[in-house]
Amino acid sequence: MTTSGAFGGFAARADDPGVLYNGINQLRQACGPIAEDPRLTEAAQQHADDMLRNGVSGHIGSDGSSPQARIAAAGYRSRYSGEIVFWATGSAATPGEALDMWMQSPPHRAIILNCGFNAGGFATARDGNKMTAVGDFAAS
Repeated sequence: MTTSGAFGGFAARADDPGVLYNGINQLRQACGPIAEDPRLTEAAQQHADDMLRNGVSGHIGSDGSSPQARIAAAGYRSRYSGEIVFWATGSAATPGEALDMWMQSPPHRAIILNCGFNAGGFATARDGNKMTAVGDFAAS
């Protein structure tokens, strides 16, 4: 696979966010597709990079930021939003594994299948054999 530019010093494979976006929309067929929003992608990329750089493995950033704060800081205004995160190493560090894990986790699955969300942004960050993935969802 081809490696695209670097995000905050970490490489992201050019197709990783696209695989996530397409996979999410396949899973949400009953709800209709998520419209990709660059502001939500920016918020997701910020957190994916932070997770990798600082070892953050949850939804609160190393600076104490919440998903809602990162989404608002990226310029997206929504009273209703959700976030899914993934961290893996080795052969499990793939967008497909992220999608599988999210669908096996009831809270993540609920966000993906929530028909109230109609906008989203997806991002990954990589360093060697480590990968983080973040999906930010919102209602427009």
